[in-house]
Amino acid sequence: MKDFQLPDPIPEYLEREAFCFEVLHPKHVELDYQALMKSKDFLRRWSNSPWPEDHFKVEDNLIDLEWHYTEFKEKNAFTYTILDQFKTNCLGCIYIRPVTSIPSLSPEEKAKLDPFQFFISYWVITDIRNTQLENEIFIAIRGWLLSDWQFRSVLFVSNSQITEQNEIYRNNQMELFWELEEKKRHQQFWVPVKG
Repeated sequence: MKDFQLPDPIPEYLEREAFCFEVLHPKHVELDYQALMKSKDFLRRWSNSPWPEDHFKVEDNLIDLEWHYTEFKEKNAFTYTILDQFKTNCLGCIYIRPVTSIPSLSPEEKAKLDPFQFFISYWVITDIRNTQLENEIFIAIRGWLLSDWQFRSVLFVSNSQITEQNEIYRNNQMELFWELEEKKRHQQFWVPVKG
């Protein structure tokens, strides 16, 4: 997939009956912050870090959102907010990032991921985790990547601490492609089942 060309223009929006995806923008700071803090225990497992800390403030979140939006404008990485159908609640986020941004990979690990240019991760708020709505969101993300983004294949990441998300992958014809021994944020790599 090294010859993959980014779509022009970059997809900015996807709408379904119960949710939509929009480019994450600083204007989403309040909604995003509410979702983060409501889901901080899961996000600490998801990110394999103390983020978001208990003292994380909306001003800190604005700095993060400005950084993500700059990455998007510069076409370095692509972050989307998942909003409810009324656009009054943030349901989570989607991240499309270059495989080269995964830190501390050995030459052998880099070679294993060489067929892929980007990887995808996402999270949803606690209220909808492991529900039919999360399942629909995952199916929409995967379909959107294959249609609008025109990826030939998709590479989702997770880690061993978020077994509930790994179940979503397994239940939707994804298989574990590879797992790093070291427990870190990007530890497990999932691809569609072939056949």
